[in-house]
Amino acid sequence: MKRITAFLMSILLFIGIFAGYSPAKAANDYWLPFELTAPEHVSITYLDGNDSANTCQVAWSQNDSMSAWLDRMEDPDKHDAAIEEFESHGYSDLWITTQMDWSVDNQTDWHYNKYWDTEGYDENWTMRLGDWAYTSLGHSSQKTNDAWVFRYMGDISNPEDASWYGDHENADYDGWKDALPEGCYTIVKDDYSSYAKFDFENHTLYVRMRFLVTIRTEEEDITVPSDWSNVAAVGKAGVKTIVLKPGDIAAPKISNLHMTSKEFNGFPIVAFNIEVPDELSAANTSLRADYNRGGYIDIVVEARVPGKSDWVGLQGDWELTSGELEYGLQNLAEVMGKVEKDTPIELRARYYCSQYDQEDFWSDYSEVISFGSEEMEVKHEPTSTEAPSGDSVNKPASKEDKCWLCGFCPCPLGLCIFIWLLIIIIIAVVVIIIIKKTKKDDNKNK
Repeated sequence: MKRITAFLMSILLFIGIFAGYSPAKAANDYWLPFELTAPEHVSITYLDGNDSANTCQVAWSQNDSMSAWLDRMEDPDKHDAAIEEFESHGYSDLWITTQMDWSVDNQTDWHYNKYWDTEGYDENWTMRLGDWAYTSLGHSSQKTNDAWVFRYMGDISNPEDASWYGDHENADYDGWKDALPEGCYTIVKDDYSSYAKFDFENHTLYVRMRFLVTIRTEEEDITVPSDWSNVAAVGKAGVKTIVLKPGDIAAPKISNLHMTSKEFNGFPIVAFNIEVPDELSAANTSLRADYNRGGYIDIVVEARVPGKSDWVGLQGDWELTSGELEYGLQNLAEVMGKVEKDTPIELRARYYCSQYDQEDFWSDYSEVISFGSEEMEVKHEPTSTEAPSGDSVNKPASKEDKCWLCGFCPCPLGLCIFIWLLIIIIIAVVVIIIIKKTKKDDNKNK
């Protein structure tokens, strides 16, 4: 019985100690500073050879709470507080990566295995996943992110190319040759290499994505995965990019307009909250995923002083992101020249849509919201536009303007020209003396 118990304990210990990682945990097992959900609105398109032979662009969205937390981590003014928050829970670090799994011609033969939870390493720190495993696609606080995938599959003509053939000597992983099913690609040869070209006309690439949160403590790294996303397809069964028309995008919903303590170029920054509807995020993700025929949706923000200025475009956060957006008031200040403290300023926003081979269009404006401004003033360096006085224009040279010694030379550098001639003569005499003395010394030595 003791031997059986010891054997079972050793198995549990082996499973638990996994290259510094704990086995992947459920999201509700650990405190997280955001709601962890699967990537949303995943979409993928083929670039038609506009990079490598197989490059595709994949795009995805994340929920508002994840965007807001990543924004705090990226903002220098909020970064320290975000770190202090997770350190209070015993974490020394915390980060998010995006993973993309794929399959060919079906939605069952996925490549995911347990090593995706540990950045590709096994318990001996041996790499077990090749370039075909997209275990770490970076992303930012933007609501929608994108990345290029399937860019390089290796040089088939080089038997030592680990990307295509794998590496079973220095590591232990397969290459693209093993990951790609036979018959879904052709081999293309050029002057430099041979490579696999996926047959997008007769075959389909299916992709799914998930987020992987890594929690670092003093003892270990703990990985917490989200659920897998919806499945997207490119190739034979791929979905064509949507086309939006004027009227398809509703006006933005903005609220909580307020001044911040920040400045840009010496002018105050204003902030407000915006809610990006789920269907708008889906449309933007689809547009951004289509590298060749897609487009994008941005936010345009304008401000004015009622009755004193027209609407002026502001500089700030233009990408489609839920949460708090910030805009500098410099452009408005430059139009107004000066704005007194507590002057009412109105602000409005609308969406701008750009699509391939389509007319650009804007949504309706949001409701106008207002706030009391900080004092602003544009100060310019004074520049004289007056001509010199009559006494100094074309004034003939007076006697006092002439040389103090001879009375008629221009007195270069404050010395009379005759003094300059004397200096030149002295230098010439010294040079001649030195040359003669040198010749005498040479004759004595002969």
